Amino acid sequence: MAVYKKTEKGMNELLASTHSLDARLVSVLILVDGARESDEVNRLAQEGHLPVDGLEILFHGGFIDRKFKGSAPPAEGKAPSPAEPLAPVAATPARTLERFNALYAYLVEQTKALLGLRGFIYQLRIERASTLLELKALIEPIGKAIEKRQGLGMAKHFMRESERLAVAAIAERDI
Repeated sequence: MAVYKKTEKGMNELLASTHSLDARLVSVLILVDGARESDEVNRLAQEGHLPVDGLEILFHGGFIDRKFKGSAPPAEGKAPSPAEPLAPVAATPARTLERFNALYAYLVEQTKALLGLRGFIYQLRIERASTLLELKALIEPIGKAIEKRQGLGMAKHFMRESERLAVAAIAERDI
């Protein structure tokens, strides 16, 4: 199983006023969110009577790419719980990837849950982020959007948890 993300070409296809892809392939492209595994995307495509080979077509067309190049995707549910201490440990590529994915997953999940369709542009920006600093830079604008939509309390909780995950990931260094 692989996890796919949209490439810049794929993002441009979604944001364009006219599509170069068939509408059914655009629907498959929308299903690719950087978190769903290929099996789930294929199942959803099949349920929606979309092309079963849509992922393959999009991959070979350059609209999507594997999210985890050269490494296996992390196991689901590995995000640290709020009660788990975040003491620095020896930084390893796997540990750094795990921290990045924890922040990434939290931002995607909360943006979907708290902003709904209004958070689509933020979700695209999250998918495009490839470094911890890029993800951290998205916390404040997403927090402001949550404050407008859900109120100050929800925004503070989102900001506090996001910053905690970001600081834990960025502070982890081999000293």
